[in-house]
Amino acid sequence: MNISGFKVVLAGTILSISSLAMAKDVIKINSAAHYHDEKVIAANILSECPNLGSQFSNSTQKFLSKYGYYISSTSELNPQSEGYSLKLSILNALSSGNAWLGHRKSVSIEAELYNNGELVDSFTNTRNSSGGFGANFKNSCQVLQRCVHTLGNDVAKWMKKNHEI
Repeated sequence: MNISGFKVVLAGTILSISSLAMAKDVIKINSAAHYHDEKVIAANILSECPNLGSQFSNSTQKFLSKYGYYISSTSELNPQSEGYSLKLSILNALSSGNAWLGHRKSVSIEAELYNNGELVDSFTNTRNSSGGFGANFKNSCQVLQRCVHTLGNDVAKWMKKNHEI
């Protein structure tokens, strides 16, 4: 094959790949999961761990991308908008114990998948953690972050298993 033939094949391959990428729908996702009801969340979690919602969203986006989903993060998610939207919420977060006596942390989440404003499916899950390796060197927020990180992977696995978009 000569150079000009190679260029034509290469250009065709690039067009095919970009067409496939464009054919896949983008999922809009909130850049920070909101608390479903802040009144049920302990005040110390709200004040000391203000980034828990964004950490959950970031982990979910990371794992969704790993599974081949195209993500668009937005601070003001409107599930009623056109296309796919994934609304993330933190239903509850519990923090008891401490680094010296042992952490006992828990986070419960909900993910709602919408398509063109209609609820398609939802997923809820809870993860608990005692801090893992080196727990006595971790603060409460770091242990709660472990929970939301794992929950982000749980959401991505649920999407992969149930919703090839």
